Amino acid sequence: MDPHTTKTLRVGFDVTSVTSHRTRGIASYIRALLPALEAAAPWVDPVLFLRNERWLRKEALADLLPGAERRWILDPLKAPLGDLDVYHGMGTHLPRRSRIPRSFTLHDLRSFDLDGVSPEESSRRVKTIRRADRILCISEYGRGRLLHHIPDLLPQDIEVIHHGVDHERFRPRDRTECEAALSDVGIRAPFLLQLGSFFPHKNLSLSIESFARSRARKEGVLLALIGGGSKDHSTQLKQRCTELGLNEEVLWVDGLEAPAVPLVLAAAEALLFPSRYEGFGLPILEAMASGVVGVSSNCACLPEIVGDVWQGCDPDDADSFSAALDEALFDGEKRAERIRAGLERARAFTWEHCAARTAEFLAATTRSG
Repeated sequence: MDPHTTKTLRVGFDVTSVTSHRTRGIASYIRALLPALEAAAPWVDPVLFLRNERWLRKEALADLLPGAERRWILDPLKAPLGDLDVYHGMGTHLPRRSRIPRSFTLHDLRSFDLDGVSPEESSRRVKTIRRADRILCISEYGRGRLLHHIPDLLPQDIEVIHHGVDHERFRPRDRTECEAALSDVGIRAPFLLQLGSFFPHKNLSLSIESFARSRARKEGVLLALIGGGSKDHSTQLKQRCTELGLNEEVLWVDGLEAPAVPLVLAAAEALLFPSRYEGFGLPILEAMASGVVGVSSNCACLPEIVGDVWQGCDPDDADSFSAALDEALFDGEKRAERIRAGLERARAFTWEHCAARTAEFLAATTRSG
């Protein structure tokens, strides 16, 4: 869309997730996309909304589009949307009533696909899906699963727009540049890295079992698990490390400040991504952009994100995963080729491209309501 021939598009964005204490996930998506949207589509005039009691945390938005108007939405009683062209939920909420078109970003359907919840049992999510005039999915896999679970949706109203990578933050770095960040969290090089929460679907057990039988372990490489959450599950995983004699070789870090993430990632020998389910798998592309090799599972959307750059393994096959990570570390020719291919693949994913396509999506939504 040509900004010189286009009228201003006034868009309300539900950015409530930014007030969460989590720095990744939906909050990270919002913080990356909206500034890129401001640059890529200056004809979009954003209004930032916070739902219900989260308005009391509005100071968390101080550095997000400082010039944009902020509004409180008391859902479902008060929805001040009348002067907008479209309202877009960045998470899984949309107002019950609206005189303007509504859309939202669907990040995943893990509750349906992995937890066995039927659409009938997930009333909030299905209500949001039904309220939307159009839906933005972040992977082709997610779009396919949505149409599988709710087949009467119109395919033309569901668009796929991949995330981008912040290439200024995620780039190859000299190891000396990363030393302070590693020291702050007690990580010693060389190390393998799994980055994400400690919830069961992240499948940390595969990383632990694979590491235990790997050549990497025998060569003195450590395993760093960075995330947090699910204390009961992490207790079980730590017990398994004890049984395998890994207590001195597996490093647990419950959290990592956002500025340290690209430094720690760039210093890793490889990223392990054995997840059973992901909405997108952005750390894979961030690792590629950092010149880091890796191994992933072959589940959900991950083959779509990995392409043919990394090996994808069965999430229950520790032998294959272990062999793949050893190859990624010790086969010099293949390692060099995967670093090169990863850098090339990551360059195709930018927030600028994501923002431009999102602006087009929003403009199309105004015509569909």
